[in-house]
Amino acid sequence: MSEQREHAEHVSARVWGRDAVSAAGPATLSLQRQALLVTVVLRMSSAAVAAVVALLGLESAENPVWVLLSVAGVLVWAGLFSIRTLGGGPAFRFGAGDVVVCAVLCLLHGQLVPAPVLTASAGSGWVDLIASITVLNAQCFLRQPHGLLATVVIATAYTVGAPGLREAPVVLLLQGILSAGMFILLRRAARSADSTLAARAKARANHLARAAARADERDQQRRLHDTVLATLTMVSTGAITEHSELLRRRAVADLRVIQGLAADTDDAAYRAGTTDPGETTTPLLVPLDAALRSAAFAPRPGLPALTVEFGLVPVLLPRPVVTALADAVAEALTNVVRHAGTTSAQVRAQPAGAGVVVDVLDGGRGFDPATVPAHRRGLRESITGRMAAVGGAASIETRPGDGVHVMLRWPR
Repeated sequence: MSEQREHAEHVSARVWGRDAVSAAGPATLSLQRQALLVTVVLRMSSAAVAAVVALLGLESAENPVWVLLSVAGVLVWAGLFSIRTLGGGPAFRFGAGDVVVCAVLCLLHGQLVPAPVLTASAGSGWVDLIASITVLNAQCFLRQPHGLLATVVIATAYTVGAPGLREAPVVLLLQGILSAGMFILLRRAARSADSTLAARAKARANHLARAAARADERDQQRRLHDTVLATLTMVSTGAITEHSELLRRRAVADLRVIQGLAADTDDAAYRAGTTDPGETTTPLLVPLDAALRSAAFAPRPGLPALTVEFGLVPVLLPRPVVTALADAVAEALTNVVRHAGTTSAQVRAQPAGAGVVVDVLDGGRGFDPATVPAHRRGLRESITGRMAAVGGAASIETRPGDGVHVMLRWPR
């Protein structure tokens, strides 16, 4: 990608000028490609048509040998010009060479066309066709004022090669001025479009960065809820005494979680600063069943043991999704131990289309969701919020005396 970008900027500098390189966005580069293609088509088609017209009037030409040599030269030059332009963009010397070839033809105008054609209105001879196309192409691939200077050179050579009062040089000058203005407006519009696209891309990048920061903050809050806040709640309710060994073990485990949050933040900042925005990565797929078993068997200091019955179908999912599902299941099982009044639960997982459905069920006392205080974040953030953060969804079905059914679905 970087080599292609450098090549595009190199061509841009030669065709549009160094001042345009810094603003060479997709609109500018697209305009360049289309303009160069039009230049090649005009050069080749005009050379072919001019050759046919010149050969048709060969018998009445002032110097047939010069006509044949000129036609051969025009065709060879058109081929070289087209190959060079399509291969890497027109270099300045090729642009200047195109003007020189046309100027030479204009100087030899009186020897290359029949006298009746020379005295007729402008544009009736094959040299007029070459001159007209060259003036147009010069505005496309030469920087200003070089493009207009090329127009003056061609018009002057035309006047010298075909003396007398003629309208052709005036037409060439007007054509050069109008086409120069057209290309200036096109380039300005392309730069304006690139500026708009760049502003939108920057705004989108800022929005994504803020969204990522908010998501990271919510994830940290969920982890703190599942660990530190849970420990503090147990201390406040007297479930753990101030000087107990259990409190020490939970504090050590909670400290590891806090240190892990800092490491995750540093790693995210590193990735944000080193990842190419245009680079695409393939998500790492990991087994969900192993992660769910690990979440179910994770130690819960200070809480009774829990017997978990599994019904898991092996499935591979992206690592962030597996992490969110495992953490949500761990929180659901912790809630079973704390609130359900039972020591057993079930964890099931099965594919659903391109995703998965995970169920956590218990036969405990259940509860009324409408009575859960607004400040309680367990279900809202540690389960529902986690799933929403990875594009999934969670639903809780329960009523007093009828147990709890937590269903996790990914994708939503």
